Amino acid sequence: MPIAILPDVDEQRCIGCALCVEICTSLGPDVLRVKPVEGWKRGKAFVFYPERCISDGACIGVCPTKSIFWMRPMNYTAGQPVPLHKNGVFVKGWAEDAGL
Repeated sequence: MPIAILPDVDEQRCIGCALCVEICTSLGPDVLRVKPVEGWKRGKAFVFYPERCISDGACIGVCPTKSIFWMRPMNYTAGQPVPLHKNGVFVKGWAEDAGL
């Protein structure tokens, strides 16, 4: 499994505005998508194509609620959505990704 530096989306803060998806798509990488969430009209952003991320941080800069945090190393399977971590909180820091 490759290791990449990817955005971390805090699902609790994300308002589903899709600005991160728009900027990422317009710049070329096309990494993020918005998934439907029960009880939430707009959905929530998540990393769908991790293998396309160029780690430029554009998504972080446009997020109005600061839901997208600094990028961190993360294991992923190419062509598969990266699972969201509950509330985007990592108590033990990057070490928690070692088990993925």
